[in-house]
Amino acid sequence: MSMDYKRIFWGIFIATFRLTIGIITLLPAFVGWILVLTALSDFKENSSEGDSAGIKTGAILLVLASLGGDVISFLAGGNFKTLHIMLFYPLFVIVIELVVFHKILEVSVCNFNEMDHQEIVDKYIGKDRTYIILMGISIVLLAISLTTNHQIIGVIGAVITIISRIYLMTVINSLSKENLNRDDKEDYSSDKYKIST
Repeated sequence: MSMDYKRIFWGIFIATFRLTIGIITLLPAFVGWILVLTALSDFKENSSEGDSAGIKTGAILLVLASLGGDVISFLAGGNFKTLHIMLFYPLFVIVIELVVFHKILEVSVCNFNEMDHQEIVDKYIGKDRTYIILMGISIVLLAISLTTNHQIIGVIGAVITIISRIYLMTVINSLSKENLNRDDKEDYSSDKYKIST
């Protein structure tokens, strides 16, 4: 599962920090979400509990919303936010993102809970709660900014969204290392058991 977490990490990275040269986006956000989606396919097979189908559906929605936003932005000449139908598009994407990554963390916590790693469970419940709070603040600020047309609040909301994504990347990176450490501990304990018998 550590490879799944690493692919999720790089998917978030690509979706957050798009590589754009001039008018051409080399790595658009939907490529990052596709990477997350492919990781979730393997994640579903490796996880023992949780709503994996709901996570995958949410990731598909992220891919479609991101791709649709890029297409509309291209067709509108980059001014797609002036279209009234697209005004709340960023909020839609952020809410889906919050649900998907909260569920990923929830499934991870369930897996660690099944293995009786209570310290790790408590650690990632706290990290999940922090992520929810950060994303919740950014959603509220962006909603206020979009409804009142207040740009400073919008900038603060966008900065908090970037901070929450960077925080999420550190959590996912930590999970990939935690998972590796867990595998090492299981191998070590089974070797120790073989030696003692």
